Amino acid sequence: MYEKYQHLKLVRQHKVLTITLDNPPLNAVDQGMHDELMSIFADIASDAEVNVVVITGQGRAFSAGGDMQLVADNMDDVNAYLKNAISPYTYLIAYGMINLDKVIIAKINGDTMGVGASIALLSDLSVAAPHAKIADPHIVMGISAGDGGSYLWPLNIGFAKAKWHLLTGEALTAEEAEQIGLISKVVPAEELDAFVDELAEKLAKGPSMALNATKRSVNMLLKRQIEGLVEAHWGMEVFTLFSQDHRSAVRAFTGGEKAKFKGR
Repeated sequence: MYEKYQHLKLVRQHKVLTITLDNPPLNAVDQGMHDELMSIFADIASDAEVNVVVITGQGRAFSAGGDMQLVADNMDDVNAYLKNAISPYTYLIAYGMINLDKVIIAKINGDTMGVGASIALLSDLSVAAPHAKIADPHIVMGISAGDGGSYLWPLNIGFAKAKWHLLTGEALTAEEAEQIGLISKVVPAEELDAFVDELAEKLAKGPSMALNATKRSVNMLLKRQIEGLVEAHWGMEVFTLFSQDHRSAVRAFTGGEKAKFKGR
């Protein structure tokens, strides 16, 4: 079932499936990984040998977010940009995670940004190492936070805090994120693997019908909140993706310069 996946490392053991985002050095979500994230949760839903899912990143980061080099390479060709750099179906990742009737644990082993942060926040439980930083820096790239941040952050931490971090792009440490309720828990880095393994094993051996029904019950409210929003929010992001400010930010990011925004 999982042989087709090339950008995600998948290991199934004791009813626990670990998904590792694998795009060194910082696990940026390129087109291949993006497409696989859109389909993996539907495959997991039909896998009777999986009760719990763990998502983490390869190496020193969870995910740096979208692949800005890919965006830069395609932005001068509108057709290539639409085909390779962005997807009108990004919201399917959110639907896949929310609708999956199995517990998802984000093991945040390092920095997680943008769409990477959205994946972590869409997980049912999130456990981070203290050195990890979390941010949604879409605004720094001249675009709207349409792939999750604009609805996930307010739902988790309230509008005032969410607007601060979304409008400034300011990162939080894992401890700060835990304190304000953005993530579930922080554990020492050297204990992260063992802690998540034990948690996943415990849940995998637990009453799966009750666990899955509880997740579904809690997510009923979440789904009502985001249905009708997630696609509109992604539309807002696509709208800003074609702005001159975004082009300036991408060129600055890939060229090591400072972006010059002009409001168009």
